[in-house]
Amino acid sequence: MPLDGPGVAMLAYPGAGSFDYVTVNEIFGVDYSERFGSWYRTRTCGVVPEPVELDGGVTVQIGYGLDEAERADLLVVPGWTREREVPPQALLTALRRAYRRGARIMSICTGAFVLGHAGLLDHRRVTTHWSAAPLLATLFPAATVDPRALFVDDRRILTSAGMSAGMDLALHVVRGDFGADAAAALARRLVLAGYRSGGQAQFVDSPLSPDPGDPLPDLLDRLRQQLDRRWSLDALGAQVHMSARTLARRFHRLTGMSPHQWLARERILAAQRLLEASDESVERIAARTGLGSAGNLRHSFRRELGISPQAYRTTFRSRRAAGHPDDPTGPAPSGR
Repeated sequence: MPLDGPGVAMLAYPGAGSFDYVTVNEIFGVDYSERFGSWYRTRTCGVVPEPVELDGGVTVQIGYGLDEAERADLLVVPGWTREREVPPQALLTALRRAYRRGARIMSICTGAFVLGHAGLLDHRRVTTHWSAAPLLATLFPAATVDPRALFVDDRRILTSAGMSAGMDLALHVVRGDFGADAAAALARRLVLAGYRSGGQAQFVDSPLSPDPGDPLPDLLDRLRQQLDRRWSLDALGAQVHMSARTLARRFHRLTGMSPHQWLARERILAAQRLLEASDESVERIAARTGLGSAGNLRHSFRRELGISPQAYRTTFRSRRAAGHPDDPTGPAPSGR
């Protein structure tokens, strides 16, 4: 299968986070073209094309210089562990040139500091690890730093929170490039959440998993199967024998979102998958997913994805036909 998808430059440099690099490379750097019909053309790029030791002792073989990175469609910037230091000027220049050419720039965790030093965060909403957010806001006051978000996509500048949030952002990129079905299939392959709701607040002084016996995870599964129903807060509370106020509080604690926000997001994801996988009309898909009318579905797609449902279907139908996203196992990873 061809690797004719977007070109990706995985940047590697001394002081880069090894976890950030390795985990995100598992998405962009492994050849999944046999399953999806195409995949990313990924290169590891550095200031000098020679082995580099990342933070944590991981050594990366660099095959390409920054001239190759400047030609990429997407540049991935791992965490910068020396936040107060200015990164190599050659790296900053390459990022600026790539952005001016139209590339997307994606940072993982404290990689946002590299983007800030390159002048790419001004007048944008961005995020980083919650513990580093105050320093990022201080060093780059022209940026709007949101310490709550898992990731932010703002006009070709994509930033993510703590290290694992880089995987959330990478799946978001896959969802935009190859469709919701491909992102969901890849998430299953890597044993990841296809879409992790909420923000960093759920990881700060909060449980990392629901309490044993908590009925809300089962409720979420039931809601995904009944998106066509009109759910009031009282009706949801009745499902788990809670008052509306208690449900709202516990729902937000678990997901980082209100029930209304969570349902809206799940309905959009379900509509994306149906547009990719079926020939059903926009009207039928709107009814099945609880979005109501075709007009509501079109409005929601424009607001959330910046594209019409029909354009979305046209874009991803040919990619689905070329691959095999219904295969629950897919090919073994075949290289980076």
